[in-house]
Amino acid sequence: MLWRRWGTSRGAAIAIAILGLATATGAVVEAPVPSAVAKKHKKKKPPPFCTNPADNYKAPLQKLQKMPPMPEGGLLPFASTIAVAPTGPQGLLVGGSNIGFRLTNTAPGPGARRLNWTVLERLVRLTKEGTQLHPVALKRIDLGKLAATAHRGLTFPIPPEPAIYSLEVTIQSKRGRVLGRYGEYVRVVNRTVNVGMSLAAYDNVKPGTNVESCFENHGSATVTPIGTSLERSDFGTWKPVVVGPEYSPAQTPIQRSLGPGESEKIGTLVPPNAYPGLYRLIATGTVVDSGEVIAVGAEFGVE
Repeated sequence: MLWRRWGTSRGAAIAIAILGLATATGAVVEAPVPSAVAKKHKKKKPPPFCTNPADNYKAPLQKLQKMPPMPEGGLLPFASTIAVAPTGPQGLLVGGSNIGFRLTNTAPGPGARRLNWTVLERLVRLTKEGTQLHPVALKRIDLGKLAATAHRGLTFPIPPEPAIYSLEVTIQSKRGRVLGRYGEYVRVVNRTVNVGMSLAAYDNVKPGTNVESCFENHGSATVTPIGTSLERSDFGTWKPVVVGPEYSPAQTPIQRSLGPGESEKIGTLVPPNAYPGLYRLIATGTVVDSGEVIAVGAEFGVE
């Protein structure tokens, strides 16, 4: 196949044209250096092994127009003892639930604070990457006063069908002046169980070193990695590798449960007395909401 370097060919054509013009006029003109040759392309560094997230479930939300963020610490800048906070799942919702906002009077003492506010909450379904809006519901609270430590709020039921919603709360004075406006996006996804594994090295792993694996949760259900084990291929039959207690711990600690799209790096010791050959790393875990046991594996070679 013939590959044509457009940048170089175009630069050569420009140089020939200028050279012809210089010959005709008798002028001395320096030919430009083609940009493709003058500039060196910088190679992008590969991302670190086991980069989070393995699957970014919030990527569709990050492409949308920014929503007014929550005040720092949750306290309203125009009412220092009143805090606003979302209720229900935030950002990602697996199946149906209820979402909304609530206002809380954080003052410790007795009595109530007079507010005389109108609080509006609006739920909108978004399609076409946020370019089309479909109003779902609008709710209102006339909030005259709020007792110390008490809270008031509104919630909307969200169906389990996959969709993207915007949820906004607007706080107005009694005369209709907007005091504050805050919001967030929520993506609803189906519940799925899907795990995977990748290795930092697949060949020439040395005995006595850790083989690094990445336990990847590609599904939306939360999973918890439990542990890893090794097997060795013996003429096509997988046999467990026994790691003696003198090599304990044979695995790095597992830190946490993995939410949708998250991953965890795990190091597993290849025993110093391991024979060369083909090995398999097995990682097991459980699905948090059901207790279902899951397993995933990957093969690698020991030198």
